[in-house]
Amino acid sequence: MMGIGKHLMATPLLRAALVRSAKRVASTSTRGPSPQRSFRHSQLALPYPRPSSRQLFAWARKTASVEAVATAPPDQAELFYPLSESPHEDIRARSQRISALAPCPVCLTHNERKHAAFECPDCGFPSHCNEEHWAEDAEHAKYCDRLREANEDEHDLRSGRKITEFEFNDYQAWDEAVSFAGWDLFWYTRGFKSIDSDRSRRHATKVLTYPITIASVLHEHSPHTMRNQRITLEGARSLAALRSNLHTTANVELSAIEKAERPPIRIFVLGARSESNLPLDLWHQIGCLFTSSVFHIYLIGPQTSMPANATKRPEPSPEEAAENAASGSSRRVYEPPILPLSSTVVNTRDQFHTYGVPSYSVAASPNVRIIGIQAHYHEVHALLAPFDPYSDVFFAFSPGFGFPSHTSPPLTQIASPTEWGQDIPMILDTKCALFVTGFSPTDVERDVRSLDGVEGVSGEFDWVLTPGVNPFGSEKWDIAEFDPRVMVKTNWGIWGIKGKRRDIREGYEEAEMEEDEEEERERYIGSPRY
Repeated sequence: MMGIGKHLMATPLLRAALVRSAKRVASTSTRGPSPQRSFRHSQLALPYPRPSSRQLFAWARKTASVEAVATAPPDQAELFYPLSESPHEDIRARSQRISALAPCPVCLTHNERKHAAFECPDCGFPSHCNEEHWAEDAEHAKYCDRLREANEDEHDLRSGRKITEFEFNDYQAWDEAVSFAGWDLFWYTRGFKSIDSDRSRRHATKVLTYPITIASVLHEHSPHTMRNQRITLEGARSLAALRSNLHTTANVELSAIEKAERPPIRIFVLGARSESNLPLDLWHQIGCLFTSSVFHIYLIGPQTSMPANATKRPEPSPEEAAENAASGSSRRVYEPPILPLSSTVVNTRDQFHTYGVPSYSVAASPNVRIIGIQAHYHEVHALLAPFDPYSDVFFAFSPGFGFPSHTSPPLTQIASPTEWGQDIPMILDTKCALFVTGFSPTDVERDVRSLDGVEGVSGEFDWVLTPGVNPFGSEKWDIAEFDPRVMVKTNWGIWGIKGKRRDIREGYEEAEMEEDEEEERERYIGSPRY
């Protein structure tokens, strides 16, 4: 449609677009979820202003410009495409991946496995092996509306419209309170622009869920409290230590020199994946909520994205490759995407000499610095020491503790020595809080249950935050490519633990304690000082 807006004489293209739209309407009118969608929706995209029935003073009316119409928000009907016919190459590539991975659910009921090569005409996702199985499957109607919603959301992001819901307020006065009761009150008290549609809410919550989940846990106005039985007594002590540094007595905004002199609050994001690709402005939202604090946010994980100027990990020598092959360890099958440097990110520094692994640092704002480290946490744990529960905190976004290990299938990932098996005991030894999110109730329960029976973890932690819903989880459905019926919401739930606090006399019986006290008393009475 952009080409039509630029060339008024391209009537063959316009007719072709209208014919395609009419065919889509005709193919879905008998069973589509939106029967009110008709041919007239295609007419709304015409670049010509509709002639008025009153022509008397029409000469004085200003004609609508072609550019203004071309950049207008797209109609809802124009956002829907079958994935394989999408105008965007990355969406077409996703359709091919789903067709190659997803099974036909009807075939599975007959103990057969065929790939989903047929795209549902209502949602546009590959769903079945053929049209007959699609018509036979009554269960697909449970997922169809959500899949169509996800389809239109992806095309809306690529439609070329000005996405005003991504224009976030980058300043917060120190004397203005912020509410963390939910997304609506948070946006209102932060002075964000009004978000009036469900689709805009889904876009905004998807990108804000990572930094605001962190801020909602650490802030003194957190929605997680002892009153709603989310924070435990031990958790209240741990968070009180952190908040004593996050919220100063005056809570005034500091100058750049004063911020540089303050010890930073270190936030370690473990297993960073998509959060390592977030724009820096989003991490600055944490700095806006704590104006008197300085943050160093560490994005640590083997899938952390790196800028183009970061030093790469050296290739293993032939001897090391042979040793790895003999020991059964293989190279990572996932190659992290390279984070492209934009014109605003000019102060990115290579930190390979500091950590010995691919790493970088960049200032997101005067009081927020991002440090990306492409390695497992246990590889850099010693370099990050010492740790202080008053200024250090850990977060893991959907780490998959309870999923089977890729390298040691009989074990879960939290017990595997090549995944989380070495990391979690080290974190518990620091006595710093670790907060973990999950993408669904099942995922949260699976991760919590995986803690039992793991050496160095089971019985070695206290609860800080009981498992439950995260008020700042994403409201957008994410579709799994291996099966479109699997839909999750990022950071749906959250829970937290810390290393177990042990008393000095733990394990002593009362009689043994009395004997020790009597011996100490006799020793003191017999001393020269007495």
